[in-house]
Amino acid sequence: DCRSLTDFLKRFEIFYPILPYAVTQERIGYELCEDCARDNVIYFETRFAPALACNRKFTMEDAVVAALEGLRRGQRDFGIRCGLILCCYRSITLQQNIDTVKLAQKYRHQGVIGIDLAGDELHYPAAPHAEAFALARKLEIPITIHAGEGEKAENIREAVFDHGAARIGHDVALGRDTELLKQVRDHGTVFEICLTSNLQTCSVPSPSKHPFKKFFDEKVRVTLNTDDPAISNITLTDEFELAAREYKLSPAQIRELLVNAADAAFVEPSVRQELAARILT
Repeated sequence: DCRSLTDFLKRFEIFYPILPYAVTQERIGYELCEDCARDNVIYFETRFAPALACNRKFTMEDAVVAALEGLRRGQRDFGIRCGLILCCYRSITLQQNIDTVKLAQKYRHQGVIGIDLAGDELHYPAAPHAEAFALARKLEIPITIHAGEGEKAENIREAVFDHGAARIGHDVALGRDTELLKQVRDHGTVFEICLTSNLQTCSVPSPSKHPFKKFFDEKVRVTLNTDDPAISNITLTDEFELAAREYKLSPAQIRELLVNAADAAFVEPSVRQELAARILT
């Protein structure tokens, strides 16, 4: 029953108070592996903002270390593979986001695979955090950014061409800018489509009005994602069933979406090739 992205993000405030504890972070990481394995996922990338999971006694680094430990144990126990993306956040300070990028670099070879920018796009622009993303580019840390979830396609242009995002989360607004669509398609940008989330944030009024199929048909590199499975009460299977039902996707098209995801993973090329091969067998 949310009426906007801002309204949707308020739902997260329910569980923020329990996040700044090692036991919580480890359990979330561990159980996420369990949930994804049960859903037949072979590899996933998850993300959170360390700045929103800390307090005076539990630092951002404590949160990252605990999350990585939960993911490590989960991968071992459930036979699944994953990577952790650290989110910078639009409504916090530039220094906190720079510190987030530095944490990503410190734990780059211990499970952290990339950097994101999340938060309320409607009220907080990305530009004030440009220095954090310049640092990420300098350190060659892969970047994905939530952009175009609101009304401004220009936010997508900024994320891709100013801040170096290889992937864009949501990008619904791209459907209203034909020229930009061609530019990002030719640029090879990957778009992380989250159908259920976009409906719940009122970014689109209905599945039939979602630009996903337009992007897919015009050869934009798109993937299907859950965004926030616990908040939305969905699995990745649910998202694929929704897309297959609403857009009449063939088995070959579903495989194409899965291969797109494998090809866009923030891992070394050999792992991407391995994942794609498993999908196609």
